[in-house]
Amino acid sequence: MPLSEDMKSVLRRWNSDALDRIAQARESRPAGVHLTGTAGSGKSELRRELSRLGGIEFSDSVADAAVVVIVVDASAPVGRFEIERWRGALESTPVVFVVNKIDVHRHWREVVIADSDLVAERVPRAVECTFHPISVRLARVGRDTGDAALCVESGLGAVTDRLGVLLLDATALGARRKYAAAVHDCAAGARASIVARARDVTGGSDSVPLRARRAALIGERENLGGDRRALLHNRIQRVRVELLHAAAEDLRELGVEVRRSIDGARRAELNHLPAHVAESARGAQSRADAALTAGLRAVESDLGLVPTVAQASAEDASLDIGAPSRRRGIEDAIMIVVGASAGVGLGRLIVSPMALVQAWAVANTVITLVLGGALAWWLTRSRALVSDRAHLRSWTQECLARVKSVVEQRLLSRILEAESALAAAVAVADREAAARIDGDIAEVDAELRRLADHRSALLSACDRDLSALERGLERFRGPVEPIVASVRRSQ
Repeated sequence: MPLSEDMKSVLRRWNSDALDRIAQARESRPAGVHLTGTAGSGKSELRRELSRLGGIEFSDSVADAAVVVIVVDASAPVGRFEIERWRGALESTPVVFVVNKIDVHRHWREVVIADSDLVAERVPRAVECTFHPISVRLARVGRDTGDAALCVESGLGAVTDRLGVLLLDATALGARRKYAAAVHDCAAGARASIVARARDVTGGSDSVPLRARRAALIGERENLGGDRRALLHNRIQRVRVELLHAAAEDLRELGVEVRRSIDGARRAELNHLPAHVAESARGAQSRADAALTAGLRAVESDLGLVPTVAQASAEDASLDIGAPSRRRGIEDAIMIVVGASAGVGLGRLIVSPMALVQAWAVANTVITLVLGGALAWWLTRSRALVSDRAHLRSWTQECLARVKSVVEQRLLSRILEAESALAAAVAVADREAAARIDGDIAEVDAELRRLADHRSALLSACDRDLSALERGLERFRGPVEPIVASVRRSQ
């Protein structure tokens, strides 16, 4: 009974060596008995007894054997592992289960029932399986003593009779059974591969990274811009506070330095102090501009933006500080008169002892006038220096207050412009990032659709292959002897 072309195609795809195995089984000519079993069950003794009876040839492999004899111990039932190991023999070849050592173990009947039930449960497609409780030792003793009753009681005769019947049937049915078993086994392997592949596909393991990537992109899309806008506001406020404080501190230190210079300056040095104050104020403004530019560059770096904020221009940085102007008032004239009066009074006080000498009267008058004039000049100059220092202190205070106002206004103006420029740059960057993320999401969705289409096509192909296997196996099923009859226990 040949395989259908659909079934051959399926087996070729899912089980590469299946067709070779099936062809080999179809051309096989099974003969002889293959003997196997559990350790310590008496396989060697049974082989010797069967060899002495004659007429039985032994085979080294299940594939070439017409009958398989499985020897187990009557002490305990076999396990599922052993049954799985013998599944290939049970599904392709008639099997004679020999339960040995019934003369030693009293509960051998329960063991036979348990073994037969396990075979019927685990191997429903068993070709034919019979169970024979025997005692090889009783058979050997009966043969040695010539006790026919003991030989019959050993059960070995029933085993040899069963082997004879099965070997006779193998001439007509052996190759067909091997062929059908190979077809079923290869189809089962192909079916397992198809089901495993379909389960792997439906599990969606290939799309898990893509779905995780899509979820991450959607989360990034939802949170886009909010974090950077909050960071921009936070950093701009910090730059504003730090820069205004630094500029105020710089101008305060400049005021302290100028006042210290005024207190110790001479008249000639006072003339150069206004220029020094103006230059120092411009330096403070330049330092504030440089610090602001550095702070804004740091904000751009933190936001991941290209340089956006422009440098401070020299025209905008011009600071007009005029020289102090002073107009002499009535107080200066009064101070001159008071100084002259005080000088003359002090001169007369100094030369008053000379008035006691009549000859020095003329000289006394001259000395009094000269000394009074000198003291009046010194007092006037000293008072003028003190007045100039006080005026310069007042001018410096007003100048630095005006410079502070100009610097703060300039810093705040630049900060507002920078904040607007950075906000616009962040908005542009967010739009570009949103477009990029949308493109990535579209690519992921396209890949997910491709995988879904591929999965659907693959599942359809798996369904078609399973249907082809089922149709191909229909011709190998036919009427089969019920399992309760295919697994029998000898009486």
